[in-house]
This record gives sequence, C-alpha cells and structure tokens, in this order.
Amino acid sequence: MAAVAGWEMSRWWRARSPWPDLPALYTGDVHADDVTDLIGTHVNELLGSMASTQRARSYLAWHNYQLAAELHRRLVGDSDEHDFLVVDGLADCAARIAVALAITQYAAEQLLAQAVALRDRLPQVSQRLREGRISPERVIAVIARTDLIDGADCAGEVDAQIAAELDLHDGAWSAERLRDMVDRIVYRHDPDAVRERRRRALDARDSWVEAKADGVAKVAATMSAENARISRENIGALAGSTCPDDPRTIAQRRSDAAFALMSQTSFACLCGQEDCPAEIPEPGVAASASKILIHVVADERTIAGQADNAGFVAGHGVISGEHVRDLAARPDAVIKPIVPPGTPQNTDGTWTLPAHQPSNPYRPSAALDTYIRVRDGHSVVPGNATSAFAGDVDHVWEYNHADPSAGGQTLPENLNVKDRFFHILKTFGSWVDDQYRDRRGRLRQEFITPEGLVLSGDPENVEMLFPGLRRIRFAPQEAPPRGAGAGGSAPDDQPPPARRRTRLADKHARREQERERNRRRRERAEREGNTPDSAE
Repeated sequence: MAAVAGWEMSRWWRARSPWPDLPALYTGDVHADDVTDLIGTHVNELLGSMASTQRARSYLAWHNYQLAAELHRRLVGDSDEHDFLVVDGLADCAARIAVALAITQYAAEQLLAQAVALRDRLPQVSQRLREGRISPERVIAVIARTDLIDGADCAGEVDAQIAAELDLHDGAWSAERLRDMVDRIVYRHDPDAVRERRRRALDARDSWVEAKADGVAKVAATMSAENARISRENIGALAGSTCPDDPRTIAQRRSDAAFALMSQTSFACLCGQEDCPAEIPEPGVAASASKILIHVVADERTIAGQADNAGFVAGHGVISGEHVRDLAARPDAVIKPIVPPGTPQNTDGTWTLPAHQPSNPYRPSAALDTYIRVRDGHSVVPGNATSAFAGDVDHVWEYNHADPSAGGQTLPENLNVKDRFFHILKTFGSWVDDQYRDRRGRLRQEFITPEGLVLSGDPENVEMLFPGLRRIRFAPQEAPPRGAGAGGSAPDDQPPPARRRTRLADKHARREQERERNRRRRERAEREGNTPDSAE
C-alpha cells in the first residue's frame, strides 16, 4: 500500500515497520530510545505518520472483515436469514467471534453483517478500505446508508460510483461530506430506497432516558430533522433570555431551559438581582418572536411536483423530494429563488447577478452570499460540521483593499464558507488555504499548514447535488481607470505615493507566493498523471 501522497513517514516509523509504508505494530518491546528518537522528527513527518497509521487501521479493518466473511461462508453458508434463535447459524458464528474478541453478541453479529455487506454489496468500497482511502468508521456509515439497495439491480453501479468518488481524494473524508456523497448517489439510483429509509426512521422515532453516573441522566429523542432543529432553537432562545450576570454556563442554561419547556414550568435568571433586566417568557409562550430559519435547498420542479430530485437541509444533509415538498407545504415556509424573478437569461442559458454590494466591493451581494452558502453546504474545513448558513463567508485570496483589481476579488471562485474558529485561525495565524477547479470542473480546496504541509479538502459539496448552480454567473467588479483613486480623479501620469508595505501586506504576499508554488506543483503533478484530478 502506498504512503499518503506528498507525505513521508518519519524515520522512527520506517525503522520499526514490518510493512512497507505502514506504521509499526508493536509487540511490546518498545524502548525509551524509541520515543526519544521522535524529538528530532519534523512536524510534517509526524503528521504523515499519523496519516499512515490511519491507513494501517483501514487495512487491518479490511483484513478483519475478510476473516469474518470467511467465517460466515463456512459456518452460515448462503443463508442470509437470521431467525434470532440462539441456535441458528448466524448466532452460532457470531458467538464464536464474541467470545474470541470479548465483545457482545450483538456487536459480533454487526461485525458479521458488515463483513458480508462489503463482500457481496460493496466489493469495490471494500478494496478502497484495504487501500486506506476510507477509514473503518466511515466505511460503516457507507454500509448503513446503502442497506436498502442490497440485492437491487443498481447495487453494483452504486458501489462503483462510491468507489470512484473515494478515488478522488487522498486525504481523510469528513463524516458529513461522505454522508452527503453516498446519499446523493443512492438517491439518483434508487429514490424509493431513500423514501423508505425516511419512513422507517420516522416510524422508529422515540424518546428515552439514559442513566449516567453521579446522579445524572440524559434525555434523548429522535424526530424529523426540522422538528429537531426547531426544538434546539427554542431551547437556545429560552436559554439566552437571561441577563449577562446569570452565573450558569450556556450549556447549563440550555439544560435548564429544556426541562422548563418539557415540564411547562418557569425558567428564571439566577443572577440574584432585584432589578434583573432579563425578559423571560412565561411557560407556554415562545421564547422569541422571530422565526426559526431552516434552510432547505431544492430545485423548482421538485417543489412543484414535476420532478422528484433530492433536496438538502442545512445542518442535516440530503433529503428526498417528498420531504422537500412536505417542508415547502408548511404554512410558515418561505420560498426564495437564488436567481430573482425577472432576471434576464443569457443566450447560453446562464444568468448573471451582481457579485458585490454597490457601495462596497469587498462585501458579497445578497445573491452571492446565498449562492456560496448553498454551494458549500458545510464549512469547507475538513472534519468541521458547521452548517454553511452558520459559518463565515471568507475570501480565499485576501482582498486587496488598496487595489481591488490586483487580486482577491469578491467572486464565487475566491469565496468559501469556514467555521468561525478556522476563519480566525487563518486571519491571525500562518495557515494558508487555496481553492481551484480540477480537470473535472470540481471545486477543490487545499489547506497548507504553517510548516508547509499541503492537506486536501473534501471533494464533495452541494454543487454535486445541484449541477444547475453552475449556470449562475456573477459580474466581477469593473476595474477603475488607470491611475484613478477612490474618486477616479487622479491623473494617469501622476505616480502613486510611495508607501512602506505593512506587515499585513507582507503576510498576504507570502501567502500568494505559497499558493503559486502549490499551484505549480499541482499542475506539474496533473501533467505527470500523479493525482486523482489528472485521471480522465
């Protein structure tokens, strides 16, 4: 198995690894000198070794599934039925695994089911697990989300397309992006399976209490995605109605607010002041007069019942066309197209909208802001689940306030959504990010650590679910006349005043150089056919 592209494992790993390009599996004879060797190891080598460790875990999980599948073949045979009797073949096979691994009977049966699913339904995905392109945790999600196409005619095509998507990415997959990718593929091949999965999930909705340690318990409930979001927002609104001097944390206030809402009892501010300014509603009264926004992305024909394409709920993921129409039919639903009604269509079938606010070319227009959030779906930072509608729209290449035409324009290809933490980390730290379209036309991101290690972003976004988004164009800012200042009155032959470049400008210049270096590296790799992007 090849090591992660662009990463080299540390000497510490290479000297002790029984497998080429895989981290060592220790047998207990680890010496103090082994750890001391890490002191001189470069940060990039340490990160590369962690990535290789992840691939080793994938390989071992694949190997374990192979063993379990062979046990199933020998002891259970072709029977896929499980009659839930202790003496049936599946239970007997699982019992052997449970005792050998000291796990529960249920966990062993789940392991067997996953192994058989990879063998029979998802053989190509199984191969990607062996190659380390998907982690053991993520492959379980793929198995679960393809369960209803088991035995369907489209199962082979779904397996092949998921495997092809996994081949596009050398790094780790975010849970949300992988979920959206699998759901998108399953829905396009078998929308009935998605509708059936939703029906089963709704039929299984429930509420329960789970006992925890130290006299604490957890209340949980399953419900529709929109009802869960409304419940969460109501709890948050009530928890936020206290005054700033309330001694509880926001988490503690949310817990108390949830109890007050469920028990229809009063919720109070605990600041202890006689003249507390908090305005807390009475039990049964909404905590906020404002509407709770649930952003749903769908195409017009599906809403109208003329098509049955999938939709997307911000903070949740892909939903069925039937679910889209249910949400659109709510009396409080507001349907707002990205392209305003009456916008003239271009001769090539596209539409052109303003990219920025007329008074400030740095600020995206309302249409562009919505477009970016719809396109990205989530924060583009790998592993971050923040909804795009709750994140920050950020300029990838820094906007040049002194000369907007020189770079960092407010355009779709230079904007994406990041969670607040990473936005701040990039603004005040030494991280660099880049965004580009690969040879397939997919929008891709790269993140460059302060040490210069290039990490690939997820290759999935909501644009893959709604390819019609590519028909929307945004007009760039018109460049001012040469030599003109903010008012456009400076003569062309007058040289600009000499200014010493600021530290911020130096920082932005270094970032531009870093991006250019990585773009040249990427283009060279594509020419040589060494990246997933280069495959035709």
